Amino acid sequence: MDKKEKVLLFIFAISFFGLYYSKSVLSVFPYLLLLMGIFQKGFRRKISELVRRPAILSLSLIFFVYLLSGINSSNVEMWIGRLNTNLIYMVIPLGIYLSGPYKESFIDRVLGIFTLVNFIISIYLLTEYFYHFEEVNSSYLKGQTIHTPIIHVRYSYFVALSIVFSIYLFLKENIKIRKYLFGFVAIFLIVFIHIMAVRTGILSLYLSAVLIAFYYAFVYKRYMIAFSSIAALIVLIVLSYNFLPSVKNKINYVKWDIKTTLDGSAKYHTSDRIRIYSIINGLKIVKDSPLLGSGIGDIEEDMDKKYDLNYKDLPKEMRFQPVNQFVFTLSSMGILGFVLFYGLLLFPLFYLKNRHPVLPVFYILTLLTFLGETTIELMVGKTAFLVLLSLFICVDSDKS
Repeated sequence: MDKKEKVLLFIFAISFFGLYYSKSVLSVFPYLLLLMGIFQKGFRRKISELVRRPAILSLSLIFFVYLLSGINSSNVEMWIGRLNTNLIYMVIPLGIYLSGPYKESFIDRVLGIFTLVNFIISIYLLTEYFYHFEEVNSSYLKGQTIHTPIIHVRYSYFVALSIVFSIYLFLKENIKIRKYLFGFVAIFLIVFIHIMAVRTGILSLYLSAVLIAFYYAFVYKRYMIAFSSIAALIVLIVLSYNFLPSVKNKINYVKWDIKTTLDGSAKYHTSDRIRIYSIINGLKIVKDSPLLGSGIGDIEEDMDKKYDLNYKDLPKEMRFQPVNQFVFTLSSMGILGFVLFYGLLLFPLFYLKNRHPVLPVFYILTLLTFLGETTIELMVGKTAFLVLLSLFICVDSDKS
C-alpha cells in the first residue's frame, strides 16, 4: 500500500466518523477529496478521459436535475439552498475519480473501515441499551427506539450495509484473524440491528437477502442455498420475536397502530400515520402537477398547503416532506425529473461490466430503503452513498 492510499484511507476513516459526530468534517470532506484529485499527477489527462467514464458522469449530472427543477420553483432562495446541498453530486464522484483508479483490495479496505466504524458505535449503543434496558424496551411500545447519533432510520441503513460488507469480507478474506474478525462483526451487527428493531434497516436487509437468494436459485440453479437462506431468515424472525424484547414490543406497537387506524379508535398521531400522511400529500402534489412536480424549491411550501387542507390539526413538527425517496422525487421534480434522476442514478449498475461484486447488493439494499425513507436527500445519507458508489464505479479491474 503506497503513501497515497494510506492518506486516502485516513481521510475516509475520519469522514466516516464525521458522518455521526462532526458536521464540519462532513462539509469539508468532499472538497478536500476534490482538491487532492486536482493535484494528482495526470490531472489533465483524466479530465480529457472523463467523457469515456459515463458512469461517473451520470452521477455528476444529477446535480443538473436539481438545477433544472428550479425552472418550476418560485422560492428561489430555497432552490439555491437545495443546489448548495446537492453540489456534492458533482464534487464527490469527480474527486474520487481524479484520485483513482483503485485496486479492489483498496476498496475492500474502505468497506472494512466503514464496517468497523459502525461496529464500534454499535458496541457503545448496545452498552447504553443494556444500561437502560427496561426504559428503552418500554419506549418501543410508544413507537420510539434506541438513541442513535444520527436519525435512527439512517443509522439502521448504515448498519445493514455494514452487515453486507462484513459478510463479503468474511467470505473473501484469506488471513484468518481478519476473516474471524469480520465473521464476528457480521454476527454482532445482525443481532444488533434486530435489537434496534428499525423496520427500514431490517426489512431492506431481509428483502435484499430474499432477492439475492431467488437470483441464485433461478440463475445458478442453487435452489438449496436459496431456500436455506430464506428458511434461516424465518427462523431469525421467530427467534427475534421470542427472545428480544425490543423486537416484540415494536411488533406489538405496529399491530396496535394498524388496528386503531382501521377501526377509527386512534386518538393521536403516531409515527406510522405521520409517514402515511406525508406520502399521501406528496402523491396529491403529483396529481396536481404530474410532469414537473412542485419544483425542488417549493416542495416544503406546497406540502404545508396540503397539510393545511388535509390534516390541518397536525402540529408543525409532525409535518414532514414525503417520507419515501421515490415519492419525494416525484412530487418535487415530477415525472420528467423522476425519470432523469433515477435514470442517471441507476445507469452505473447497468452500464458497468467489470463491476465490484458488492455493487448490485449495494444498489438493491439502498433502493429498498427508499420505500420508507428519503435515504439520500439529507447530507449524511447522500455523502455516504456517493462515496461508496463512486468507489465501486472507479474500481480498476485490471489491477485488482
